Amino acid sequence: MLQLPMTRGIRGAITVDENTETAITSAAWRLTQAMMDANQVEVEQIACIIFSVTPDLDAAFPATGVRLAGLTTTPLFSTREIPVPGSLPRCIRALMLVTSNLKQEEMRHIYLGEATKLRPDLSTVQTDMADEPGAGIPSYRKTVLNIAPYQPGKPISELRREKGLTDVIKLASNENPLGPSPKALAAVQQSLTSLHIYPDGNCFELRQALAKRLGVEGMELIFGNGSDEVIKMLGVTFLEPGDEVLVCEPTFSEYAYAANLMGAKLRTLPLKDHAFDLEGMLAAVNPKTKIVFICNPNNPTGAYVDKGAVDDFLAKIPEHVLVVFDEAYYEYVTAEDYPETIEYVKEGRNVVVLRTFSKIHGLAGLRIGYGVAPGHIAKLVHRVREPFNVNSAAQVAALAALDDDEHVTKSRDLNETGKAWLYQELTKLRLEYVPSQTNFIFIDLKRDSQEVYQGLLDRGVIARSGGVFGCPTWLRVTIGTAEENRRFIEALAEVMER
Repeated sequence: MLQLPMTRGIRGAITVDENTETAITSAAWRLTQAMMDANQVEVEQIACIIFSVTPDLDAAFPATGVRLAGLTTTPLFSTREIPVPGSLPRCIRALMLVTSNLKQEEMRHIYLGEATKLRPDLSTVQTDMADEPGAGIPSYRKTVLNIAPYQPGKPISELRREKGLTDVIKLASNENPLGPSPKALAAVQQSLTSLHIYPDGNCFELRQALAKRLGVEGMELIFGNGSDEVIKMLGVTFLEPGDEVLVCEPTFSEYAYAANLMGAKLRTLPLKDHAFDLEGMLAAVNPKTKIVFICNPNNPTGAYVDKGAVDDFLAKIPEHVLVVFDEAYYEYVTAEDYPETIEYVKEGRNVVVLRTFSKIHGLAGLRIGYGVAPGHIAKLVHRVREPFNVNSAAQVAALAALDDDEHVTKSRDLNETGKAWLYQELTKLRLEYVPSQTNFIFIDLKRDSQEVYQGLLDRGVIARSGGVFGCPTWLRVTIGTAEENRRFIEALAEVMER
């Protein structure tokens, strides 16, 4: 399922002002660091670097600069170029061979200084971020180069504009096809006249109601602008440069965001049976490990780890590690051996549980999620929370949705019925899928999913290509209404026949 790490090549070049050891060392360091930063490459991912230098550079070997970038054991090789008429003087070229989950076409090649003339088709995008600060560019934190912007599912309005379609369905972002809780809608409508008033910064009413329902203390709840913000707050609270964050892949990208934002190192392991490999993660924990994220059920696969595996994991995890269970799809789970992780919080363990009102409650547009953490963890996170981070409408809607058990039941029943039907139809199409505990299904198309994704778009169906997760033959589809599911299957069958 996963696109296994492959050896990829990153090209780069830089010119040197003068043939001196200082100039060559500095240029080699800049080029190596820029190639690593732009491609999110860690030292241990680099197999080797091959340098070539023009004949007018002989004052130093580029290796001196590379060692300054931290590559103390990386194999290096350097050769002198054959003179070519019209070539740039005092130029260092590099070919960095790395192991990466990215496709070759996704690698970012770096051309700095006068060397941009060698590949103007590549240099325009690269040099604005890879060059050293200066020339009117404010200095910036180098860790931001490690953050890949989030890629949301294509919105319906965009597809309508692109293809002139009017009948479009979106099954890409795991939204509730029944829409928001009716009680939430009514509550929001009644609150609109108070939009000029700042929201309750402590989410008091929602906090009291949710704490009572979960059986926890009110201040053990951490509310955020979606559970995404709670992930960010955990990173801001606990991570420092040199710390490590451990996850399995493919999974939700915000864990990597929190690590990279704070300059921590992200360590990844492959999934096991499409779910997080807790045994493998336990073996990978070291003194630098600060946070372990466990997406359960996992996005994008829909698979889960059971209570027995979680119990074993928590019994052995060192106390210095914060374990975060992301349970965005908790309300959709029907497996009897799924762990009730809030019980670990109540025991005072170093555990945080994340949940959201975006999925089964249908409030994705209002952005409200929460974390549940023991007091010694929660009180630290509350220090970094921005004032008024959850808007008034979101608080009102969440409070009403919390009391709308009928909507939750209808949503779950619709999901189970649709899931069973889609399983049946996918089997008829001879397509493999991961049994899901969520409101989406991960399907192995056995071909380039981007082509299928585009074919579905042509037919007014928005799904999610697996390429964004490093799974180029897979497609993720949200379970919709009966009509939406039928539309998807009909469109998928047509595309697969091409």
